[in-house]
Amino acid sequence: MTALRALVLSAVLEATLLTLAIAQVPDSTTADSIPLYRLEGITVAVSRSPSDLNRLPYAVGLVGSTQIQGLEATVSLDESLLAVPGVLVNNRYNFALGNRISIRGFGSRAQFGVRGIRLIQDGIPLSLPDGQAQLNNIDLSAAGRIEVIRGPASALYGNAAGGVISIETGPAPDVRLRPQLSVLGGSFGEGRLYQKYDLQLSGRDGRFDYLGHLGYFQTDGYRLHSEARSTLFNTRWRYRPDSQSQLTLLLNYAAAPQAENPSSLDSSLARAKPDTARDIVLPPDQCPASPGFGGCQDLGEESRQGQAGLAYQRRFGLAHELSLMGYGVFRHLDNRIPFRLIELDRWAAGWRTMYRFAPPGSRLEGLTLGLDLDHQTDDRIEFFRDDTGIGDVRLDQDELVTALGGFALAELLLAPPLGLNLSLRYDRVRFQAKDRLISPDDPDDSGTRVLDQWSPMVGIRYPHARWLNLYGNVGRSFQTPTTTELTDTLGGFNQNLEPERSINYELGLKGTVASRLSYSLALFRVEIEDQLIGSEASGSERVYFSNAGSSVNRGAEVGFSTLLAEGITLMAAYTYSDFRFRDFQMGGEDFSGNALPGVPPHQLHARLHYDAAGPSGTLKVTAVDEFFVDNANLDRDDGYAVIDLRLGYTVGLPRIEARAFVGVNNLLNTRYNSSVVVNATAGRYYEPAPGRNLYLGLRLTGS
Repeated sequence: MTALRALVLSAVLEATLLTLAIAQVPDSTTADSIPLYRLEGITVAVSRSPSDLNRLPYAVGLVGSTQIQGLEATVSLDESLLAVPGVLVNNRYNFALGNRISIRGFGSRAQFGVRGIRLIQDGIPLSLPDGQAQLNNIDLSAAGRIEVIRGPASALYGNAAGGVISIETGPAPDVRLRPQLSVLGGSFGEGRLYQKYDLQLSGRDGRFDYLGHLGYFQTDGYRLHSEARSTLFNTRWRYRPDSQSQLTLLLNYAAAPQAENPSSLDSSLARAKPDTARDIVLPPDQCPASPGFGGCQDLGEESRQGQAGLAYQRRFGLAHELSLMGYGVFRHLDNRIPFRLIELDRWAAGWRTMYRFAPPGSRLEGLTLGLDLDHQTDDRIEFFRDDTGIGDVRLDQDELVTALGGFALAELLLAPPLGLNLSLRYDRVRFQAKDRLISPDDPDDSGTRVLDQWSPMVGIRYPHARWLNLYGNVGRSFQTPTTTELTDTLGGFNQNLEPERSINYELGLKGTVASRLSYSLALFRVEIEDQLIGSEASGSERVYFSNAGSSVNRGAEVGFSTLLAEGITLMAAYTYSDFRFRDFQMGGEDFSGNALPGVPPHQLHARLHYDAAGPSGTLKVTAVDEFFVDNANLDRDDGYAVIDLRLGYTVGLPRIEARAFVGVNNLLNTRYNSSVVVNATAGRYYEPAPGRNLYLGLRLTGS
């Protein structure tokens, strides 16, 4: 903790000096669609019923369009979500794996993608029925807001123990056509560049509005063998037949024909040559004279993913509302990992039905009933491979997952202003493997698993005043193993693996003071049983899972946003995490009492934002405490503090608004690791971050 205090004090001192150097007296402000320093009356939908953010009896975070886009590069979720307490986002600088995201410890062990957290974009779940989510098609350049539930999301969304991240495309402007073009270029130094182009068309005509975005991103990567290219298309079309109903069509397509994987490094290599990569990740023509075990295998992936959704909402009078939504998803993936090539074709579809009854003037403030049905089919083939090429098929099977969930949510007014929220959800997830690789030496490994859970939650709220809203809740949550985690060493499914189950307790308060400051405080305790723990099989880098332990996660989350002066806003988010194994033995070792690896005990993020009619700027400070990276608590990642700077200037021209901006990341050129791989083999835990790097951008918006 002493080291963290020194880092924080140093970072804050540097930030203060920089602020004094660049600050100007503001003349006027540019209105934000969501003034985060004044959150009374702000409605969020992530709770599955429109609710005032400050009156919800659990922790909810909100990020507005200025924080998402503004002066940011819109390349990674850490740009936005670090401002939400309790949310840990590690930028791997590895587009083959994506960000490492965790909420209250859930998701911290994910080797790739996102686990234990439900991701949603415009109502379409990015998290599949088995609980796994990919980040390829998230559209930050068109996002208008991000809403985050921290805590037992299973009571509302099913297979997600840590929380929910919901991303919504921004609203259409009140003009027939508004074009927007953004061009951005950046450098990690030594000729390693990246570029991003975005074209957006949006508008409104009577009962019809639309928003379409086309983006292209390309990077040489910071590290050796980390190049990536991707194209993203995202559009939303909305029609309102009358004042009581609306119909919305959503289309999204993402293609990533190149995403190289530089893998992780051991401590000595991460310190001496942070921009390098392991030998095994390189293509054979770049292989050194004496490669390590397994030779050079050109690790990386190519993917294509598309999804479409159709949503209908209608109000009946003042008390009734019906919402219907159907969606479909396809994904093709070629993934080259150590000693294996995975070819995956995925099809998924789902249906949402939700009815809400909210009679005016009643003690029953709202009753919401919902039914979710999701199905995914994975055609998975895995080949043996090494530096000589592709070998025999080692796994060939269809994996089918069907998830059915129904829920009820009641919002009651007990004795004004005291309120009670009750929710109950039942989930049934059916996994089926159909083995296609059958021979006299390889018997049929087909199998079926059915996992289910009841998830109740009780929340009490006491909105004493705008400046003081108290709440408490208790609820159950769960997360099933993914199809990858369920896979047995021989194929098929592990018949002994069970869901990870949790009981969650939370107390908190939040409010808005004098329309100039919003704050939140949450204290939580999570008791986890049948914890899903991975271990590597002998002679392989493949991870297999078992229900190996239980743990207790305790912590505190503090956030605030305040208007210091006209146009100047200060935001801060602090997270304290005390996560420990309660009972955990594996491989003849007893890890009971050890800290859970991968989660820092202390994390602080603060940003000072200035916005006027012309100039704007943001100064960000992030400080992270040291933390363990293995179950035995023998190795750890050092703490660090980094400063990022954003500066911009907006000029109003005839029929167009031009904003030029520059961003400098890691201003003080701090050497640190931006992410880790928990319990990695041979001590290769560390994924280094770049030193000082910058980008330049220009955004042109039609009037």
